[in-house]
Amino acid sequence: MTNTPNAEDILARFGDKSTDPQLEALFVALNTKRRPEMPDPDDYRYHDWVLVKRKGVELGFSESEYHAAAEYSEWGEGDLILTQAYFYSGFDEVKPFEGALPHGLTFADDRATVRKKLAAFEATRHSHRTDTWDVDGYRLNVTYDEDDIGIDRMACIVLPATLAHEPEDVEFPTLARLIAAFGEPLKADAIEALWQEGWDDDSLDDARDDGDLDLSESYGVTVYYAGKRKKRTLRSFTLHRDHDEDSTQWGGDLPNGLDFEDSPETLFAKMQVPPVQQDAEGLDGYAVWHLDDFTLHVLYSNLHNRLLRVTLHAPGTWKSVGGIDELLEND
Repeated sequence: MTNTPNAEDILARFGDKSTDPQLEALFVALNTKRRPEMPDPDDYRYHDWVLVKRKGVELGFSESEYHAAAEYSEWGEGDLILTQAYFYSGFDEVKPFEGALPHGLTFADDRATVRKKLAAFEATRHSHRTDTWDVDGYRLNVTYDEDDIGIDRMACIVLPATLAHEPEDVEFPTLARLIAAFGEPLKADAIEALWQEGWDDDSLDDARDDGDLDLSESYGVTVYYAGKRKKRTLRSFTLHRDHDEDSTQWGGDLPNGLDFEDSPETLFAKMQVPPVQQDAEGLDGYAVWHLDDFTLHVLYSNLHNRLLRVTLHAPGTWKSVGGIDELLEND
């Protein structure tokens, strides 16, 4: 391996432990003394990164039990494994990656050329501001420079295993039932009528304290209540994609026929009308629509080009002030 390894040399190490000899040889080839460190699981972090500015590459490592979707109690007990690699065309103090990119791509390729070179994977393409494909063994995302005339950054990501619902046989309430629950009090009988699993008296006490009923392990949903402690009423539901905020995936229906596998392009097509507010800067974007029965807030990934989080707010509890979206507490 040379001092400028090609992308395929790096991607071949996906799944290797950070302490494996092959990974150590890669670090040497990249001429870096940096090594990943196991994050403190008490901080609910399961990733670490090694950015090699001189080589224009960044390596991402995941804790193996987290990546394998093991029991929550086992997260943090495994090893760091290589699961991501980013190749940069150069910015600020980060030099351009000089090795060969995968699939014959080059930083000089415009968007049309990139899509042509990856035509074999066209059926998997998800697009909006960026393009994403599922290629052999990993997900590939391409971010373009201004006017789509060249590649700015390429990301290669091994997806984690899917988190299981606990218990596995939960029954998801319908959207109509969720909407009808807006305004219900934070009381055990009201909760039990909607959610038969995934909570207990401690969960109820926590919700009374902070207004959040965490059902992420069972249903893939977080329920929010507003108001004073003894008078809280249900204001919104956040429906999570798998691994969003370490949640299992909501398995019930989404509004307007949406699906977590929808790209942002598909999201806007299904909604048919422009959002009242949106922002797409950075790794994530969001859009907001005021519908008859609720306000819909959708968070999506510009990296994976898929929906991350769908939130239904009770009518009249959402406002935009100076470009900043807020919830009206109306306490």
